[in-house]
Amino acid sequence: MGLERSGPAHTLIVPLTAVTWKELTLLTEQQVARSWSTLFKGTITEKTFEKAESLLQSLRPESPLRHRLANELNEIRKRHLQQSNA
Repeated sequence: MGLERSGPAHTLIVPLTAVTWKELTLLTEQQVARSWSTLFKGTITEKTFEKAESLLQSLRPESPLRHRLANELNEIRKRHLQQSNA
């Protein structure tokens, strides 16, 4: 069984025993950037950080966007902790 690509999100069709459905969808950098910008507009909770980490993991390890967003996430975490401790 070969791999097939379909749609703009580059969804891979593979046997279900190999991966979970969550792992199948590879978002484009544009989709990640758009989701990222809306993620931190509301109240920031632990769930927000989990979603942000998930978005980061959907990017290639060598992606400049991944590096930039990882740094941004670290800064947001620091500020969130400072505000929580104040």
